[in-house]
Order: sequence, then structure tokens, then C-alpha cells
Amino acid sequence: MKWSWQIGRIAGIDLKVHSTFMLILIWVGFSALLSGGNLTAALTNVLLILALFMCVVMHEFGHALTARIFGIKTRDITLLPIGGVARLEEMPEDPLEELLVAAAGPAVNVVISAALFSALLITGYFSQPLNLSMLTGNIWMQLLAANITLVFFNLIPAFPMDGGRVLRAILASGMDYVKATNLAANVGRGFAVLMGIAGFFLNPWLIATALFVWSGAGAEARTVQIKRDLNGLTARDALISKFYQVEANQSLESLFQLAMQTGQSHFPVVSNGVYLGIISRNDLMKTMDRLGSRSPAYAAISGEPGNISPETPLKDVMMKFGTNRTLPVVENRQLLGLVTPESVQHLIWYNKRMGNTRPRPPRENINPLLD
Repeated sequence: MKWSWQIGRIAGIDLKVHSTFMLILIWVGFSALLSGGNLTAALTNVLLILALFMCVVMHEFGHALTARIFGIKTRDITLLPIGGVARLEEMPEDPLEELLVAAAGPAVNVVISAALFSALLITGYFSQPLNLSMLTGNIWMQLLAANITLVFFNLIPAFPMDGGRVLRAILASGMDYVKATNLAANVGRGFAVLMGIAGFFLNPWLIATALFVWSGAGAEARTVQIKRDLNGLTARDALISKFYQVEANQSLESLFQLAMQTGQSHFPVVSNGVYLGIISRNDLMKTMDRLGSRSPAYAAISGEPGNISPETPLKDVMMKFGTNRTLPVVENRQLLGLVTPESVQHLIWYNKRMGNTRPRPPRENINPLLD
């Protein structure tokens, strides 16, 4: 996720914080000061928020570690002002597995709430007369209330919150998965509208949450439909085989001129027919600034080749576009072509237009080589 900083790595999962997360800390601190509180009150409120977000981190790890049981990896966990996001590589399509993964997060908050309640009960906190000051005057009581709120809030049946996935899992046990997703997404949009209206009267953060829920519901429905459209298709089906590639010893100056003339943004690099890697336009310009325009093209290759097999399922290819928008397709160290989000979208459009009854358009195996 852009504008995020990595602050640690737990159980092999990167933990990140979004730059906008600082806004909620600043807002909470200044709100305490503006309402007449002193610096101690402001710091206490900030510490409460940090403690709450530690609970959010544990909530997200509940999802991630449960998904790992079913062989699903988690790319990272990012803290946002409105909560946390665990980016799983995919959600299990088995209704029971999805139900367990979705419910694992709120279950963590239930455990935390039970632990806090037990600690307060043992220390005799609940022996005093019950009143509102019990909640506002004790940070542990506030944390307990916040965790209970998280449980009920996350179980609202609205994507991308856990309740939406629980609803989809329940619906998918008795109907088509895509239909279940669309129905759950529409329910999520309905809750987003209600949250947005409530935000104008209660809390402006509800408006931000409503926008997040609305976009998340739509994104989930589109993603599931795309996966259905790509079922049975491989990288070979979406292959772009007409493009420019360059030899490893060609100059960066000639490569830059080719980029200017063709508009191509990524250039595969080969040496005697063997694929070495790919150069993006940004890497090209940075390397020219650092090493000069006469340097060889291979000097601008960054990182591992990152190639995929022509038989890689397209639904797996889609997950790789988050880190690289142009993926080289390689077989026996020979470059067959490139796959991009656009080539996949064109394939989906073509198949829908033809009703999957006509052969896909022919592709020329032309790889002009810059001399």
C-alpha cells in the first residue's frame, strides 16, 4: 500500500503503518486539549488509541494466521486511521474456510475483552456502584468497551468488514459464489449509505468508513467476477508477443531513444536469446543519471527477473500485478511475451463479446530486436 512505512515483521508478515495514521493521533491529542484537558489527558488519550490499535493488530493477525492454516499467505498488515487491513493473497472460496478466516479477527477481540473483564473483576473494579464515570475514568475500562465495540462493528454484514465475508460464506453455502458475493456486496452498500448519513450527525469518521465500505463492496464483487471470467485461462492466453526487447550490451542511450519513439514503458533484456530481466522507464532514467547514457542495458535491471510460466493460471497472475504491472512470460529461459492488466482485461472483454464460442484473436510472434 502506497505511503506506508514498515515498522516491524511478526510471524513472517510485514507490519506497516499508513502515513495518514498520524492524523488520528494528532486529532485525539488536540481534541483533549481543546476540550479543556491538560497535557496529561492528551497523552492518556493518545496512549489509549495506541493500545486500541495494538488490539487491531492482533485482530488482523487472527485473520492472517487462520488463513495460513489453509495455505493462504498474507502480504502485509497495514494500520489506517479507520482500522487495520490484512492483505491476504486470496480469500478461500470454500464457505467454511472463509467463515473461519473472517470470524477469527472478531474472535481475537472477544478473547481480549474477556481478559480485560476478568482482570477488572479480579481487582474489584466492578464492586463499586455502576455509573458513567467508570467508563470515562479508567483506561482499561475504555479499552474493554472499545474491544466490545470492535466485535459488533466488524460483524456488520458489509464488505470489506468481517461481517460481510461471514454473510458471503453463509450465502455461498447455498447458492453460486458470484451471486452470493453480489448479494453481500449490495447489503454492504446499503450499510455504507446508512453509515454516511449517521456520520453527518454523530461522527465524521463514519463518513470515511462509509466510503471505505462502499468502495470495498464494489471491489470485492468485481474481483470475484474477474476470477470467474478467468477460470481455466492461463498466462499464455493473455500473452502480448509483439513488443521491443533489447540486448544486454546495448547502450542505455539507445534504449531511451526507443522508449521515446515507441511509448513502451517496460523492456525485456536478453543475452544471446536468454532472458535476463526487465527494465522499467523509471529504472532506465535513474540508471542513466547514476552511470551515464553509455552504460549497458543490463545495468538498469533491478531485482529478480520475476518471470512467470505460460501455464500459470491467470487468476494467480492477477495477484502479482500488485507489485509489478508488466510480467514476463518465460519458458526454458526463453522469453515468450508479456502479460499486463490491460492484456487480461482485453481477453475478458473479447471472451464476453464472443460468448467464449469463437477462438481468441491470433497473436503474432514478433519480437523486434533493437540493433
